[in-house]
Amino acid sequence: MNNRVEGKVSITAQGTCLGRTVSYYEKDINYKSNDYIAPILVPSYLGLLAKYGFSRKILKKQFLKAPGNYEYLIARTKFIDSIFENIDDSIEQVLIFGAGFDSRAIRFKSKLAKATVFELDAPGTQQIKIDRFRGQHIEFPENLKFISIDFNHESLSKKLEETGFEKNKKCLFLLEGLTMYLNQESIDNTFNLVDNYSGENSLIVFDYVSASMVSREKTYNDPKIRQYYEFLAKVGEKPRFAIDGQIQDFLANYNLLLLDELDSTRLAKKYFNKDDFGLIAQKFRIVMAKK
Repeated sequence: MNNRVEGKVSITAQGTCLGRTVSYYEKDINYKSNDYIAPILVPSYLGLLAKYGFSRKILKKQFLKAPGNYEYLIARTKFIDSIFENIDDSIEQVLIFGAGFDSRAIRFKSKLAKATVFELDAPGTQQIKIDRFRGQHIEFPENLKFISIDFNHESLSKKLEETGFEKNKKCLFLLEGLTMYLNQESIDNTFNLVDNYSGENSLIVFDYVSASMVSREKTYNDPKIRQYYEFLAKVGEKPRFAIDGQIQDFLANYNLLLLDELDSTRLAKKYFNKDDFGLIAQKFRIVMAKK
């Protein structure tokens, strides 16, 4: 795996947290999301800038400038939040891969009361998150367990079992903003683990990018995508994995059945009443599948 899930604090995880912070303070209901935890987790000066319209525009221009990236982030957050809002009491375990600064274990504490929530991430990112929560005197729910892992030297299945994650239970697996930063081996390991550990009717939610996002030759044909790609490459988090073809075929490799797939057109209509978001967002898809 690359730096997205290894030792240093993930740039994309921090960017997602900033995007949610900015979104939380938006006045337009289409742009406003409900992650009230995100503003607490970003550096205080960024949280302050996000509160006010003029400085909020500057943040979006400087940090969230890829066409459609901000809107996609908001739509993705709202879509996954809706899954947690309507989570079935029969879900026994929730496993969040590459959790970053995800706050759903707190925001949906009552909905998750009957489940055990596991957050899996690299030591650097996870410790920063824990420190920031403790610094703000925010208590973690008793049913939340952190799994810190060095993917280069530790076994994922062994770490799960050591932390109490059990096989054959009905689970919800979340890979938000993650698959595109993994290599093929890591994708196989992760989805095979989901297959091996999940009970019947378990759910998995993830997003992915189209092939042109990871193909250097195709990507560089468009200057705006090229700029976005070069930024990710510079911070060591360039997209590596894409699905080119039918999503059903990919899922079938891991005994998963497609429930829904949302592209940028559907997301734009659902959350913004628009035809589409923009160039970058057109490369992304969100998938919900079941075992």
